[in-house]
Amino acid sequence: MTYSKQSRISTPPGPLPTAPVVPEKATARKSRFLTAVAFAFGGIGFWSTNALAGSTALKELDLGVVLTLQFASATLALAVIVAAQESRRRARPVRQGPPLTRSDYLRSGLVGLIGFCGTQTTQYVGFAYAPIVESNIIAYAWPMFAAIWLAVTAWSRRTFVGFLFSLLGFLGVAIMTVAQNSGSGGGSPLGYVAALVSALCMAYYTLASGAARAPATYGMLMGGVVGTLLALVIAFSTTTDWDPSLAWLAMCYVGIGPCAAGFLLWSAGMARSDGRLAPLGYATPVLSTCVLLLSGRTFGDASAAVGAFLVLLCTVGVLVNDRLSGEQRL
Repeated sequence: MTYSKQSRISTPPGPLPTAPVVPEKATARKSRFLTAVAFAFGGIGFWSTNALAGSTALKELDLGVVLTLQFASATLALAVIVAAQESRRRARPVRQGPPLTRSDYLRSGLVGLIGFCGTQTTQYVGFAYAPIVESNIIAYAWPMFAAIWLAVTAWSRRTFVGFLFSLLGFLGVAIMTVAQNSGSGGGSPLGYVAALVSALCMAYYTLASGAARAPATYGMLMGGVVGTLLALVIAFSTTTDWDPSLAWLAMCYVGIGPCAAGFLLWSAGMARSDGRLAPLGYATPVLSTCVLLLSGRTFGDASAAVGAFLVLLCTVGVLVNDRLSGEQRL
């Protein structure tokens, strides 16, 4: 019995052998992951110095100048990044999904306006009017609000645990506020409220940015432009000293470093690790607090320290609980 050439090809005698694992591919994956780790820690490193650089500048500069330098330098850096990305896209076109609509750009702009402009503006108002260690911890306590939102919209045992952690965080804020009002702490209630609003804005950014189809850099660029204009309004509506000093360099560093480069490095790390390195972000509030304490900053008093510890415990607890749930919404 004879077989045609086609029949011999279409009916192989057995299963095809599996290709052996190429060592080069495993090495490439390892190299990619290590690069992702370096990028992620680079972003965290920038973020951890934000409060120290900002509080140092606020000792010499008015709030309006601080915000103007921060937003202007961040916007310029983001504009360069966006221009480079657009140039690369034109040089090497890739297949894309459905075209972006005006609604997509508006939604991304709103996320940038609240998440970037709102977060940074209110954060620095908090730094200016409340003790830096306490206001920094509160501003990083955005998981408090995110946990409440998830408990309301997607009730489960895990979200209930997150809700309990958020109550612990609000208790910490209350303790710090009472300490301030009793005279044992320092600062103004405006600072604590502003830090809370900053955390609320960051919670919105965290929950809404995932649904935005337009590039995140677009939203941040829009938020940076609005933030610069708002900062100029604040600066020129108050008594402001525009004399250049070394503190200007500190705020330009904040804009280019923690704001622009920190965001870019963290995004690159998440992309190269498929999000597996997201838990590293939990270290940011802890490291930023350690940087402040090592630089000589202190808590207002023992009560403020207890309240700050509760807020910090809430922040890490909510994020770890979210990670253990397997849904990873934060």
